[in-house]
Amino acid sequence: MKITKLIIPAAGIGSRFLPITKSIPKEMLPLSNKPAIEYIVQEAYDADIVKVGIILSPEKNVIKEYFEPNTHLDNILAEKNQSYRVAGLNSLIEHINFSYFYQYNPAGLADALMQAKTFIKDDELFAVALPDDIIFGTTPEILYLMQIAEKMQGMVIAVQEVPLENISSYGVIQIDKKIDENCYQIASLVEKPKMEDAPSNLAIVGRYVFHADLFSFIPKTPLTTSSEILLPDTINLMIKSGYPVFAYKVQGERFDTGTPQGWLKFIMQNNNF
Repeated sequence: MKITKLIIPAAGIGSRFLPITKSIPKEMLPLSNKPAIEYIVQEAYDADIVKVGIILSPEKNVIKEYFEPNTHLDNILAEKNQSYRVAGLNSLIEHINFSYFYQYNPAGLADALMQAKTFIKDDELFAVALPDDIIFGTTPEILYLMQIAEKMQGMVIAVQEVPLENISSYGVIQIDKKIDENCYQIASLVEKPKMEDAPSNLAIVGRYVFHADLFSFIPKTPLTTSSEILLPDTINLMIKSGYPVFAYKVQGERFDTGTPQGWLKFIMQNNNF
C-alpha cells in the first residue's frame, strides 16, 4: 500500500526554549528564513506525500495560520516584484492538503498521535516526522523509510549512531538481526538506558513509518509513573504481538534543532538568507 500521509506532532510546550516559546511555538522558531516545521512539510512534499496532519496545542494556531494563503501579503509582494520571497511556502500551501488535530494536555508523543487517529484509515501505513530533527540529504529522509516499509511489509524507525556517553538521552534499539549495512530488524526498544545497559549505539531519531494498528496498542500500553505512555513501550507491545519493526540508519545530515545548541549549530552552518 502506497504511503500518502504524514503526521507532524507539534503540541509540546517547548520547555528547553522558554521563555521565548511562551508566545512563539518552538516549531516556528526561524532556521535561516524558514521555521522548522516548514522544512518537515517540504520533506513530505519531496517524498510525494500531499496529506499532512499537524497535531497542535490550542495556543499554537499560528502554525495553522502559517500554512494558509495570505492574499494581502501576496498582493503587496507582487507589486514590489518580490513574490519569490514566499514562492516556496505558497507552493506547499497550494499542493498540500493540511489537517489539524489538538492535544489539550501535554501527555507525550503516543498520546499526541492518538489525537490524529481519525486521519488514518484501518490497515494503512503512515509516516511521522518530528520537527526537532531537520535532516538534509539528496533524498528526502522519510522516503527511505517509506521504501523500506513497503519492501519489508513492516514498520520502520530511523536511527543514528551516537557516542555511548550520550546514549542515555535517547531511545535505543536492540537488534534482532541485520538485514544490510543500513537496515536491522528490531528485537526491542529501550528508553534512555544507562551507558552500561545500552543494547546498541543506535539511537532513535524523529522519523517513523507506522501501521494503523498502532492506535489500538497505545491504549493497551502501561502508563509510566508520570502517567504518560511511552511510544517505545507501545512499539515493544507490537513487536511481541508479531509485528515486524525495522530500523534504518539516517542517510542525510541531521540537526537536532529541539535544543538551543542544535538550533544554533543549524543557524551557523545553514545561513541561507
